[in-house]
Amino acid sequence: MKRGLFIVLDGNDGSGKATQASLLAEHFARKDIPSEKMDFPAYERNFFGKLVGECLAGKHGDFLHMDPKVASCLYALDRQESAPRIRAALDDGKIILADRFSSSNQIHQGGKIADVEERKFFLRWLDEMEHEVLGIPRPDAIIYLRVPVEISLALLSEKRKAKIGGLEDGQKDTVEEDKNYLERSHETANWLASHQPNWHIVECASDDKMHTREYIHGEISKIVSNILLSLNISE
Repeated sequence: MKRGLFIVLDGNDGSGKATQASLLAEHFARKDIPSEKMDFPAYERNFFGKLVGECLAGKHGDFLHMDPKVASCLYALDRQESAPRIRAALDDGKIILADRFSSSNQIHQGGKIADVEERKFFLRWLDEMEHEVLGIPRPDAIIYLRVPVEISLALLSEKRKAKIGGLEDGQKDTVEEDKNYLERSHETANWLASHQPNWHIVECASDDKMHTREYIHGEISKIVSNILLSLNISE
């Protein structure tokens, strides 16, 4: 039996990762391709996933501004819990489809680091910690859903306005902070996509407008089909 394939969908805020993961899982089901979809963080499924959820809810201090190395360890431990399930599915010849994975640590925690060389050092440290020290399976393909920073920022601002009914001075400062962070995260993802052979980019917008989810799904499907073809796996 051939080993399965490990595919990850990741991307900027507003890229529709969860929607696209579901559409791709439905695509595999229609083609009778054995697959298993997993979401990360595993808030309901894993011990550490639950703890990540508590931290994001603010129950254990200012987690969002925690040192990226420390924060990354918690997310990585959540993935390590799921590693046996991933390996077993791959040994059964299934396609594992993950909505976010180690790439999220790379993109979002890397976005906290302003200095480019320090960020590259962190990315090397992160790769060693996740895949060598903890033995977390390395994805065969990471499909990065790229959304321009201005669109991501607009989506975040709209969410904030909906919650608080407008933007006061304090919230405007936060928006500017978001922009700097998003730009660094965007730079990190672009650097990874140009230096890692298993990264593939899907442009989710053009002319300052988001593409339809059907269009984005079509672009993802093309990438997946090419990967399967290169491995002599027919759809």
